[in-house]
Amino acid sequence: MKRRFHVWKVLTVLCFSLCVLVMITRVPADVGCPDPSDPYLQMRDVQDNRLFDVKRDALQSLDIPYKQLLGSPSGTKRFLSIGISSVKRHKENYLLTTIQSIFSHCRQDELSDLVVVIFLANQRVTDNQDTAEEIQKHFPSEIAAGHLLVISSFMNTYPPLDGLKRNYNDAVSRVKFRSKQNVDYAFLVNFCANLSRYYLMLEDDVTVSLNFLTTIKKYINEYKSPWTTITFSNLGYIGKLYHNEDLAKLARFLLLFYDEMPCDWLLDLFYKSKAQPDIIRYKPSLFQHMGTYSSFQGNYNKLKDKDFVEVVAEYGDHPPALCFTDIKVYKDNNPDNLCFAGSRFFWGMELKSNQHYTMVFQKPTNIKQISIITGTLEHPKDVLKSGNVQLGREIEQNTKTCKTFTKIGEFQNGIFSLENMDDATGGSIDCLKIQVSAPQDDWLIIRKVGIWVRKEKTYNDTSSHP
Repeated sequence: MKRRFHVWKVLTVLCFSLCVLVMITRVPADVGCPDPSDPYLQMRDVQDNRLFDVKRDALQSLDIPYKQLLGSPSGTKRFLSIGISSVKRHKENYLLTTIQSIFSHCRQDELSDLVVVIFLANQRVTDNQDTAEEIQKHFPSEIAAGHLLVISSFMNTYPPLDGLKRNYNDAVSRVKFRSKQNVDYAFLVNFCANLSRYYLMLEDDVTVSLNFLTTIKKYINEYKSPWTTITFSNLGYIGKLYHNEDLAKLARFLLLFYDEMPCDWLLDLFYKSKAQPDIIRYKPSLFQHMGTYSSFQGNYNKLKDKDFVEVVAEYGDHPPALCFTDIKVYKDNNPDNLCFAGSRFFWGMELKSNQHYTMVFQKPTNIKQISIITGTLEHPKDVLKSGNVQLGREIEQNTKTCKTFTKIGEFQNGIFSLENMDDATGGSIDCLKIQVSAPQDDWLIIRKVGIWVRKEKTYNDTSSHP
């Protein structure tokens, strides 16, 4: 009996010691023992990852298959990516004009901060290919520089588009159209994740305000409160701005509810779900709807944003000059319209190679900057497709041109801009000539000729005038 008592005493001490050891070294209550059936158990010794990682698998971009039709993403993260989803319309297409408006309303120094992504969402592969070829023909330099990407996906990747609920008593065709549109935008947004710090959504039938990118930068730098969505237009899903880190969430949000309601309604629900109570609006609007026919069955749609004001900076010093051209003038849109400050412009037609628009200054003028804009909101195609700017010296006897000219640069997307000109480039000049390099079917509107004068050298004692 005494031996048995000692055995129990020893066992009691051992059990107590074991309990103390467990109490000291036990893991937290919310961590269980490893599951021996966990197939990832062996791999954790090799690499630090998991079967399911919330941030990677739920918050990162979706593994959607894409076809990169034109261009390729840059290794550098830009400031802004602009996403445009486009389908071929039955009556009139505006995509090329929209792309041109974006690039022609940016300064050259802004382009390094920008990438435009076009998602071609046609169900027919040939329509996507044809549109990509048109874009390639009109914007080769933008594609080569990495400022323009064109992509598409595969229709068998899409969720069901037939037999969906007819919410709001929409027609079957309307339900299918808006449901596919939600998926189109989800695929586009998903692709743009991590291309830039911010993402801007546009439609394929808009025109943009001059220097819109600088305006957006300035506004978000000054806006100090947290935000999910800022809109720079009063219409639909035009001009909606998002943080890059929200794009994967937005893509999933659109896919989860793709068959419930139109895209613009979902976008409103998205920012509200992230505790932004009301839409944040910038005025005046930076983007304007220009299409006449909708992408839905070619329906007539002349919707306009009443808050859109084309922001144009004060253009130049307007040194006294006479203006001449050999281009055929349309109605009363004469070359003299640009020789005086005001809102009128020059409008010519039937353009041929080597035709010109020339300004002859009344006194030698020392210039430091030139900026010339062609085309207007109402006529965005009437830009100078191929042309150059020349500076002239020694006025001819007929006072309509100069004896010698020096070319200083080419038009890019309907705009010419040259800043900080020195005497070697500009200096004291007598003429400024805009010359057509190639014939074009569209007419030409010269809207603004901005000439900034170096004041202290405006008048030169060694005048070249007779």
